[in-house]
Amino acid sequence: MRGSVTIFEKEMAEYFTSRRFVLVFLMLFLSGAGAVLTTAQSLSGQTNVEFLQLFTGASGQLYSYAYFLSVLAPILGIALGFDSMNRELSSGSMVRLLSNPVHRDGIIIGKLAAGIAMISTVVGVVNAVDFGLGMVLMGWGPTTADVLRFFYFTVVTILYSSVWFSIALFFSTVFRRAATSALVSLGLWIFMTFFIGAFSSALAGVISPLPSYPPPTLDQEVAYIDTAVSIARISPVYVYSEVSAALLNPQLATLSPVYVYSQGMPTVQLGISQSLSLALPDISALMAALSVFSILSFMAFMRMEIRARWE
Repeated sequence: MRGSVTIFEKEMAEYFTSRRFVLVFLMLFLSGAGAVLTTAQSLSGQTNVEFLQLFTGASGQLYSYAYFLSVLAPILGIALGFDSMNRELSSGSMVRLLSNPVHRDGIIIGKLAAGIAMISTVVGVVNAVDFGLGMVLMGWGPTTADVLRFFYFTVVTILYSSVWFSIALFFSTVFRRAATSALVSLGLWIFMTFFIGAFSSALAGVISPLPSYPPPTLDQEVAYIDTAVSIARISPVYVYSEVSAALLNPQLATLSPVYVYSQGMPTVQLGISQSLSLALPDISALMAALSVFSILSFMAFMRMEIRARWE
């Protein structure tokens, strides 16, 4: 890992001085602030309002703060990683880097660490500022439990955006052109964000079909829903939405839609440890995805043939 610290410092300096970083930061900040402001206006005048409802959305509101992060946090990761490798290779700077006492593993580890550090900085600052904005708009502060829940939510958001950074870094290592890696990364994000629901429902209809006649039984409907949800969980976006719901809504006792929408289900108030236990499988899935794509990027870069002109 020789030279990883040098690569880390180089990547961080490039991130902070790039216009791309400024644009993505402003997009995240303004979108989040707008969502918090809209929710605060919707909650004004209501009684028994929980502070964390600022980030989960008021009743009937389409877009919440958590929803905006689920859509825009991947853009941050992709923007930082889609040309991280092929830009160096196409410009010839990779050859100059390797001509110095810098090992290959140091390069990939330094780039990965710099991307996660930059994501942590952006998400941490945006969430902290919007959290403070929520306190100003509501006129009162959160409880200690609310602060801890929002802190864990911020950590999971960093992990979620880092997953997309590792995906973009992998495509940047595999594809020679930055435009190709950007298009593939954005195409995967679009599918996983906007079309995974239709895809999972269609595939569930094949695996666990619902008969048109006679009417499906309760067991058949439950099997269909569980199959659709299991397929949808291949999407980091869907997994993140489940984790954010579990962490920001202490009244959510299960992540199964079969029981969430059941009539007469008793209302409970989960503690922080219980909510973390509920979200632990999804958090483990995000950590596994980050590890897999990071390892794939490492293996692809270590086996790559690098010449003075990459052709």
